[in-house]
Order: sequence, then structure tokens, then C-alpha cells
Amino acid sequence: MKKHVKLFAGLLSIMMCGGLVSCGLPGKEVVDEPAVNTTSTIGDISKDTIKLSMNGSITEISCENYKEDGISVIGLEEYINNEINVYNESRGASKVTLIEYKDDGSVVKTAIQYSDIDTYNEFNNTDVNISLYNKSEVSRLFEEDNAKHPKAVSYVKAEEISEEELAAAGYSLEDIKAMQSSTDATASETDAVATFTDAASASTVLFDEIEGDSYMMLTTGLDVDVIINGGNVLYINKYGEVISDNTADLSGEGKAIVVYSYNY
Repeated sequence: MKKHVKLFAGLLSIMMCGGLVSCGLPGKEVVDEPAVNTTSTIGDISKDTIKLSMNGSITEISCENYKEDGISVIGLEEYINNEINVYNESRGASKVTLIEYKDDGSVVKTAIQYSDIDTYNEFNNTDVNISLYNKSEVSRLFEEDNAKHPKAVSYVKAEEISEEELAAAGYSLEDIKAMQSSTDATASETDAVATFTDAASASTVLFDEIEGDSYMMLTTGLDVDVIINGGNVLYINKYGEVISDNTADLSGEGKAIVVYSYNY
């Protein structure tokens, strides 16, 4: 170790004498070293998040509270890097990269970048799909969702409730029939077609009213936040919520559809 220090000191001396290192002498311009970029990819993110970029790459920020689960994180960073190396070697290219690792003693946060959505899905065994906005696909997903999540609404017939019970509750037989009729009509109208929330106006729009040749569409059942780098969230279905111009919070309760665009 001491030998290395002496060699470094000798090299520095030679550089100084040779004028390769500026000492502030007259006629010598002092060149500042370029600043090191210390910007954090994770920042203050505290929930599992995926960032989409217009070059097709995906950055996943994972937030796991291992202490809460009583799991040791010793060697975790090394393990993650090893898994990534094994995957990259098997593909013959560097398609996955651990770009940031943070451990505050309880929550471990990682930022991993993937070259494309196919790599992300393959590495994580997930089902995230990205494509141009497709009305036919939205309609298909809507029908599929209805089949998986049938309306669990059941009614007690008004005739089965005695008028005395209704009167005690402050209702008449006609009141109950009117409410059921109104509820049936609303449910039929709302559930008959796929709808989205317009991120700009918070109004409800039908799926076939959305027009935009360059609009992108993300679909997934994951419980994550989605950030559009260099773009905006435009519309979102009932399984998500708009958080900001470029961020949506997906519930994970069904197949979320996020319609977005990039600021080309």
C-alpha cells in the first residue's frame, strides 16, 4: 500500500514539473474539473414506480421494507448485481443495469434500468404492455375485465319488505321501486362501454372518443406508479388515478390502461 502511495506522489510530481497540472502560474489557464452529476434517480420516491422514456427504456424503482418483514439485506446489492450479470450474459448484451441502490436501515430502494419493455417483462415475469393507442384492444380488455369482474349487485325486491318496515325507515314502497329503477339505469349506462378519465379536465370520456395517432397506451395489472419521462398522462381508466401531469397511480385491482404522449 505504501509503495502505491509513493508511486502516486512521484507521478504527481512529474506531472507538476511537466506543466500538465496547473499551479496557477502566470500565463497558465486554470481549468475547473467538470462537476460530478449526483442527481438521484430514486429521489423522494417511496412507492414501487416505473418510469417510461421516449427511447423505449424502462426504469423501475423498487421500494421494499425488509426490516418490517425481518429479512436481512446483507449481500442484497451483490445478489442483485449477480442476477443482472447472469441475465445480461445469457442475452449477450447489457440490457439490464442497476443504476442506484439505497439502504436507509429498513427500506431498500433500487433503480434498475431495462433497455425495453420486453426485457423488463422477461426479467421480472410481468405483463406490462406498451403500444400505440388501440380502440379495438381497449374494447377487448373492457369485455375481458367485465367477464372477470361481474357486477356483484343484488337487490331485495321491494315487495319482500313490509310497509311497516319501510315506514319505520322513512320510505314508501314507491320510493324503493324508484331508487332501484334509477340504479339499474345508471349501472347499465356506465357499464355498457369502456370509459376513461380525462387527465386535463377530470371529465369522463368514451374510449372511442379518444383520438391521437401518436398516443401511447400502457396496460398492466401491477400496483405501481407510472411516470412518463418527457411526456404527459392524458387518460386513465377506473383502475388508476392521475397524480400529476406526468404521473399516474395504478391500483393493481384490475387491468389499468394509461393513455399518454411524449413531448416530441
